[in-house]
Amino acid sequence: MTNQPISRIGFMMEQALGAMTSTLAAEFMKEGIDLPHSQYAVLRLIYTHEGLLTQIRIAEILKKDAAAIKRTIDILEKKGFVTREAQSGRSNYVTCTEKALRLKNIITDIANRTLLSIFGTFTDDELNIFTDILGKIAASRNG
Repeated sequence: MTNQPISRIGFMMEQALGAMTSTLAAEFMKEGIDLPHSQYAVLRLIYTHEGLLTQIRIAEILKKDAAAIKRTIDILEKKGFVTREAQSGRSNYVTCTEKALRLKNIITDIANRTLLSIFGTFTDDELNIFTDILGKIAASRNG
C-alpha cells in the first residue's frame, strides 16, 4: 500500500462523517427537532437500553469523555428529552421523558431514512466490507 491513499484516509473519513452528521441534523430540523448527531447518539443509546444506563456507562459505550457526555445529557435534559434519576453514590440513571418517547418513532424513522439515503446504493457485500473495516479501525484504538 502506498502512502498516498493512507495520507488521505483521515481527511476522507472526516468529510464523510461530517456529511452524514450534518445531513442527519438537517433532516431532524425539517421536522422541528433540534438534535445534532452527538445528542442523537446518546438518545438512541438510552432508547435501546430503556433507562438502565448511567452517565458513566453511556460514556464507556460511546467511547467518549465522561465530561462531554455529561454536557450532552445536560443539553438533552434542557430540551426535555431525558431526566436523571439518582442511583447509589454519585451515579444517575438517564431515562427518556414522555416527550422523547413520543418522538421515538419519528426520530428513528428519520435516522433510518437518512442512513438509507446515504448507504442505499451500497451492495450487501460493500456494506459488510465497510463495517468490517470500521470495526478494525475501532479495534485498533484499543490495541
